[in-house]
Amino acid sequence: MTAPMHFERYAEVAEILIRHGFGSLASALGLDRLHLGPAPHGTATLANPERLVLALEELGPTFIKLGQVLSTRPDILPREYLAALSRLQDGASPVAPGVIRSVIEQELGAAPEDVFGTFTDTPLASASIGQAHAATLQDGTAVVVKVRRPGAVAQVQEDLEILQNLAHQAARNWAAVADYNLEAVAATFAATLRAEPDYLAEGRNAERFAHNFANDPGIHIPKIFWETTTTRVLTMERIHGLRIDDATWEESPGTGSRSPSAATTPTGSAARS
Repeated sequence: MTAPMHFERYAEVAEILIRHGFGSLASALGLDRLHLGPAPHGTATLANPERLVLALEELGPTFIKLGQVLSTRPDILPREYLAALSRLQDGASPVAPGVIRSVIEQELGAAPEDVFGTFTDTPLASASIGQAHAATLQDGTAVVVKVRRPGAVAQVQEDLEILQNLAHQAARNWAAVADYNLEAVAATFAATLRAEPDYLAEGRNAERFAHNFANDPGIHIPKIFWETTTTRVLTMERIHGLRIDDATWEESPGTGSRSPSAATTPTGSAARS
């Protein structure tokens, strides 16, 4: 199971799971033998959902993204886990401003303040793959600049191989998941996540959606500004609105339909990374 090039990462995954109280999971996945020494008790007093969030955050971008996916699956996990995992949607630790500025300079050929009219170092949102910053173009147009985390692609590629191997082991050896096609789930997750770090592809997809819904006045897709977009930097029109999970849903009288109410939920940036 453990190819030599991944041995250190397998051992790190085992250590983090066991330290956060998931020794039985590590054992079911065949990882327990890679952990040297007794399991620490640093988070043993927290509820399992809280410990799971801490473990996924420490494991990094791929596992954070896995937690984000699981947070939308009430058919798999109980409510308390969904609530805890939902915090992973845009709550990753931010990348230092100097690192973000360095990526922009490498990709666009100049410092952010020279490329954009204004650029805000404090992120609007920080997620597993990228980080979003408010900015304006030279003509004053409000935009959001998404910058990919350095090293994210290499880590994602390694971790996806590990996840697929672990899904294979679990499917063969863990009776509790016998009714789930974990290998197919892992393969689908891997295919989706491998495409996500490419911001050129994301920009093209946004334009495809904009074209497909051009005649629908109820849908607005942010415009992509290609002059300041690369595989690692994406510049898009900034829009304001409600996150879908922040809206208060109200039933329309006499129709039975439900719609989001902005009256009881403050508006905010729709930018998410």
